[in-house]
Amino acid sequence: MRNRSRMAALAFLLSTLGAALVAAVRAPFVGGYVWLVVAAIAGTLVVEFFTIPAYERTRSLRPARHLVVSGSIVVLALTVTEIIRPATARVSMSLILTAAALSAGAVLLRYFVAAPRSTLLVGDRTGVGHFIAQWGERSDIEMKGICLVGDDGALPSQLGGVPVVGLLSDVRAAADALGVDEVVVAPGPHLSAYDVRRLNWALDHSLVELTVATEVHGAMPRRVQPRVLGRRLMLSVRPPRRPALALWLKGVIDWAGAAVLLVLLSPVFLAAAVAIKVTSPGPVLFRQVRTGLCGQPFKMIKFRTMVVDAEEQLDALLKLNEGAGPLFKLREDPRVTRVGRFLRKTSLDELPQLFNVIRGEMSLIGPRPGLPQEVETYDDWIRHRLQVRPGMTGLWQVSGRSNLSWQDSVRLDIDYVDNWTLRSDLAIAAKTARAVIRGDGAH
Repeated sequence: MRNRSRMAALAFLLSTLGAALVAAVRAPFVGGYVWLVVAAIAGTLVVEFFTIPAYERTRSLRPARHLVVSGSIVVLALTVTEIIRPATARVSMSLILTAAALSAGAVLLRYFVAAPRSTLLVGDRTGVGHFIAQWGERSDIEMKGICLVGDDGALPSQLGGVPVVGLLSDVRAAADALGVDEVVVAPGPHLSAYDVRRLNWALDHSLVELTVATEVHGAMPRRVQPRVLGRRLMLSVRPPRRPALALWLKGVIDWAGAAVLLVLLSPVFLAAAVAIKVTSPGPVLFRQVRTGLCGQPFKMIKFRTMVVDAEEQLDALLKLNEGAGPLFKLREDPRVTRVGRFLRKTSLDELPQLFNVIRGEMSLIGPRPGLPQEVETYDDWIRHRLQVRPGMTGLWQVSGRSNLSWQDSVRLDIDYVDNWTLRSDLAIAAKTARAVIRGDGAH
């Protein structure tokens, strides 16, 4: 945590130095007043450094936001009152924007180069067991130890590969000894609100963040609002409404994006079609009935990657199924052709679905389109994924695709439906490009 504070201090220093460098270049032309602007920027960043909690300093955009907002207001007021000239105002804003951009850039850079977030888990066996199951394979979270609650007997040496380092009373000492960034508490019958409050007191003068888990799963922070009701802290969960304008924009982006991609990728379409036709008998395209928006069936189009009689061979291969739930998965499927294996590995077999997007049957981003026999097994919970158009890619693809269990695939689709925004679609599109290049989960 101390390293993170030093990183934040360095980022603020570099932001100030960036503004100073611009000021040094412009000072000979507009006068030495620019150094007053640099001093104001430095003062603002110093105040921000000491008022932001230590664990937020390297991940908060507040300093950049405050620089831009407060700086713009001050410069505008001075310009309107004719205290400074328009040329002076432009130079002042260039200094402010330089410092803000460097500050925000340091925060964004952290997401690419930061070390895993180290945690100390606190709770009973069931509560910490859920954390271990959910975070065990994540590379961005490091579980360094466990402080067990509600265990009267001898403590185990470890749970799920994570060492047990003490009890509730040992949390502060364990956090200091392990040098963790965060203490994560799993509420349970053996952990009262007063226990959590005492933990807060114990960590009050440390640089360690205290986080309490909730049972509100699948809701993004923007939909959760804390409030107090009858002296009890509550979490108000807003319904997952999708604004009509945003949905219209998504439709426009889908149609325009699919049209542009069809034109740009036409040479790839031609090459794939020729390769399929030359290397195996049968049609180039494969059409399969899938379930779309509100359960409406449609014919999804893909490049054919299997032999023509693949459906007839399925019954003989069911005993080799490696998938969970209603999906059939076989890593070394003998029905896949040589060219088909390459198309699947590179995800090029999905490209003809752009025609489904043009026809309004699919979206560029959305849940995985299910087979009719698969949809027949859905309960009310899983059917929620049919509330939006299925997509060519989605959270399921950027999170492992065929490596995911059926339960994880469903959870990701429902999370997407409940928390959809245009911004999340853009993030998924960027992650899809990386997943396709690396071939993550494709076979």
